[in-house]
Amino acid sequence: MAFRLLGFLSGAAFLLSPLSSAAGETPRASVLSAMAQRPKDPWPRGQGHVVLAVPGSPEDFKAYHEPGGSFSPAFASFGVSLWVTGEKGGLVATSDSIPLEQLTQRLVWSDKPAWPRGLDLPAIATRTPYYDIEWSALAGGDRQLHLRAKGTNHTWLVVRSVGPAGAPLTSLNWLDGRLFVSDRWVIRFSASPAEVEVVPPPGQESRELKTAEPRWQAEKAWGYARLRLMRNQEYWITIEDTLLPPPNPLPSAPARARIKLKLPDASFVECLNAQVAHLMMGLVNNETRPGDPNNYPLNWLRDGAYIIVALARAGQIEVAKGLSRPFAEYEFFGGFGSEADAPGLALWTLGEVSALANDPKFDAWLWPHVQRKADLIGEMLAAKGPLRKPYLGPIVPAHAGKQDLDLVCDAAQDGLIQGRMDWHRPILYIHAVSYAGLRNAANVANRLGKPEAAEAFLRLAAQVCEGWLKAFNTAEANNDRTFISGLYPAWIVADREAYQTKLAARRAASHDSNDVLKGSPLWTYFNLAEAHQWLALGQPEKVWSDVHWFWKNQASPGLYTWWEGSGEENTFHRWEQARGWVKPPHVTPHYWTAAEMLLLQLDMLAYVDESAGSPTLVVGAGVPAAWLAKAISVENLPTRLGKVDWSWDRGRLTVKVKGAKCGVKLGPAFPADTKLRIRD
Repeated sequence: MAFRLLGFLSGAAFLLSPLSSAAGETPRASVLSAMAQRPKDPWPRGQGHVVLAVPGSPEDFKAYHEPGGSFSPAFASFGVSLWVTGEKGGLVATSDSIPLEQLTQRLVWSDKPAWPRGLDLPAIATRTPYYDIEWSALAGGDRQLHLRAKGTNHTWLVVRSVGPAGAPLTSLNWLDGRLFVSDRWVIRFSASPAEVEVVPPPGQESRELKTAEPRWQAEKAWGYARLRLMRNQEYWITIEDTLLPPPNPLPSAPARARIKLKLPDASFVECLNAQVAHLMMGLVNNETRPGDPNNYPLNWLRDGAYIIVALARAGQIEVAKGLSRPFAEYEFFGGFGSEADAPGLALWTLGEVSALANDPKFDAWLWPHVQRKADLIGEMLAAKGPLRKPYLGPIVPAHAGKQDLDLVCDAAQDGLIQGRMDWHRPILYIHAVSYAGLRNAANVANRLGKPEAAEAFLRLAAQVCEGWLKAFNTAEANNDRTFISGLYPAWIVADREAYQTKLAARRAASHDSNDVLKGSPLWTYFNLAEAHQWLALGQPEKVWSDVHWFWKNQASPGLYTWWEGSGEENTFHRWEQARGWVKPPHVTPHYWTAAEMLLLQLDMLAYVDESAGSPTLVVGAGVPAAWLAKAISVENLPTRLGKVDWSWDRGRLTVKVKGAKCGVKLGPAFPADTKLRIRD
């Protein structure tokens, strides 16, 4: 084995010349400065990063992956990238430079999970013209790279401070066939590299480095290691973390949907399971995160409501119950303080989890919290002046100095809650989610045998609904949030034709003549929620147009992730302390968006229509006619009426509801002469 201290590549001495940096600058600033000085060097892609982590692990223990396979084993750790050189040493490509169209990425699950206690995490598989790799999480916080090089080029594993979520290195040592990084990580190889080169920061060279075990230790952190892997050799490279994470409060569960699906469209199933995986890997302790956990290091009730309900609907009932505790015990939390949608969204969330869990002990524990939150909605409706309530948790730094962080609502006007949400007053949205919450509160009361309380909740819900109907015919309806909540999830719409007319006008403005979404929306969760309204209106072709657009426009192609905003929306400035993600185009992954996609897909298979007096199960609302040429089956799909199985084969549809008896309606793609068999 040879150890060299030569230039990094023929014609490019990567970061060996002195780099100027300002004293006290952040790690991000130091990278931006270095990039300005050496624009032609191979820098991290800084695009489409994805979290790979144990559900419930702290933000600092989340690993990050970028398209092409560049990787950081934890937040503010270091970067691992793959570099491909030709026979004469010239750089051919890196994992950060391979064009996206030359990459194929997907989440893959092993039949033999490496995790104990039944925890089943996906690996991120990447196929390129130069190598095939899989990054996965192992027990104890370790990470593993499975690599197969292709062709006659040389493949190098490069370890340096910059990466998807890197940080200044403090030490780098090659010893006994292992690479030790920053006195915390140990990188092991299933087979020895053909060549190892460890290079210190400029000015830190010493004679010691010319021994067979080169090492350095320096604070400047612009050194690196590169290891040439042998051709035609399959490698398993393990990154061991010697720092143990704190105990994880979440119950163990496979990070995918607990539903058995046999569908003709593999992309539909892949996307659905990917949303569950991303949502679970983004969880921190027993809390949700709106998006990338290091952009959003806080529990936020609004986004979390959709996340919890989506996970519960995907069969992750025990996880959802654990996540529900803060939603029951606390009234207001999130980066904008005390907002008026909180009581309704919390009740909706708790009611959905309660119905899906069907657990009397859970309901009994829940009951006093349900009463208290319903009373809050009544207090908002009757407010004679500004209503202020304390909030829990951190505030987005950009808003930390605002005076109205504890303002829930102003005085009610003409029977309408003047609630604060997103720093304005979306009256119809506040009423819609309050209505959904109160109806769910009534359901909990009925399950506990408290009909008088249920009636009281429904009377209050009727008052809220009356206000929504009154406001819908005014300018107050011209708010994005009105059209993410009318039918789904609130079922507050009385006049579907009027609602559809306004929804269609919005769609005409946002879609082209082929009904394809125009541009790149900032609030992707709003777009998916509007698509959900069209599903409830019985127009699945519009839903599929939007779903296909999202599939074609992914933040990390093949991994089914999307984004929020432009730049660092609602940042807490944590990424400024990392050598990676230095020019954020947006926040990604975004978990409200993931939850909306998951809820939409699940409802495309089966949902409960609550617009009439008694609930109706709608089967296959989003099933396209093309699917009906093949056999279809869905098993153990949770709904609040019970778990649903349904199957389609050669003109016959069999539906089984493992719970309450209910009416059944078929999606519009099913033929009129469908032979329907309902089993209770």
